[in-house]
Amino acid sequence: MKSGKILSKRIVVLAVLVVALSAAVYLNWMYSEANGTMDLTSMLGETQTDKYLGDAKYVNATTAAQTDYFEKTKQDRETQRAEDLETLKEIVDDVKTDDKAKSAAVEKIAQLTQFSEDERSIETLVQSKGFENCVAVVSEKSVNVVVQCSEQGLLASETAQIQDAVTSVTDTTLENIKIIEIK
Repeated sequence: MKSGKILSKRIVVLAVLVVALSAAVYLNWMYSEANGTMDLTSMLGETQTDKYLGDAKYVNATTAAQTDYFEKTKQDRETQRAEDLETLKEIVDDVKTDDKAKSAAVEKIAQLTQFSEDERSIETLVQSKGFENCVAVVSEKSVNVVVQCSEQGLLASETAQIQDAVTSVTDTTLENIKIIEIK
């Protein structure tokens, strides 16, 4: 009786192993390509077009979130600027507004227009120095430059290049230039 139980247990274990092996062969056949290699990305449900994660574009690529940050910041800045200009134009066009207020509004419009031009010039100059993404925000008292840099941060020479770009476009002194690194 004992030998019958042991024999039946061995048959059950053998049957389970045969089923597991069959399942493994079937899955291998289903997910292998014609050349015999495995397509792991389709097995995992990913829609990755490149097959090698070590490719340079993955190692050095900017993330979508970083690019979105720079684009969104520029768009928000332009939207706010447009709203400010619209408000100032309403003041200028209002017949009830006195001449002093109209004059101040016209000066502010000219100033905001100059700020916009300076921001575009700074961004162009900084990007020409090799920085992929950059946003500049110019105000009356200061200039803030947000720049994308490597994980190690900005080198002193890179900081000097950015400061040079800002001072060549504006009359801002070095102590009023703030550089913000996005790694």
